Amino acid sequence: MSKFYLTDPNIINAALTDKEFRIYHYCCSNYNVQKRSAYIRIVDIAGLFQLTKKEVEELLIKLSQIKVNDLPLISMKQEKFISFDMPSHKKFIESLGFKKYSNQGFRTLNGHFKQIKDAEEVKIKSYLYPTLDQYELLEKLEDLPTEELNKIKKEQLQYPWVLRNVIKNRP
Repeated sequence: MSKFYLTDPNIINAALTDKEFRIYHYCCSNYNVQKRSAYIRIVDIAGLFQLTKKEVEELLIKLSQIKVNDLPLISMKQEKFISFDMPSHKKFIESLGFKKYSNQGFRTLNGHFKQIKDAEEVKIKSYLYPTLDQYELLEKLEDLPTEELNKIKKEQLQYPWVLRNVIKNRP
């Protein structure tokens, strides 16, 4: 789970070079979802991608000029030190339901997973012979009379190719 991170699929439409894309994804992977803050260190990026500090700074400036959903990918401000933010990524995270210092987003994401799982279970229960694997289903269909076999539609079976093969191999 340590390698899991979220990123906006709209980033694909942005005009990014390969290096910019990899650096942006690295920044997304280091984004703290609970605190909604970016953790970007120029030295870490330079070491990981074997670039000079100047090259990384130039790439980050280019990333700050690219906009997705009318927000820049990276914003920078300099006070005592340079601080970074990821406005586009922050908006994407908020659209998923993640709030600052809240696990509501995780509950929302788990809710989506539950909906998908429930939909799959309903689909499986609607099949004829849902407990049979494909080999048991093959034996079951081969034992059926031709009239009953012709009444079965491929959408009613979890493994529709088994029905096709049984019908094809029937004398």
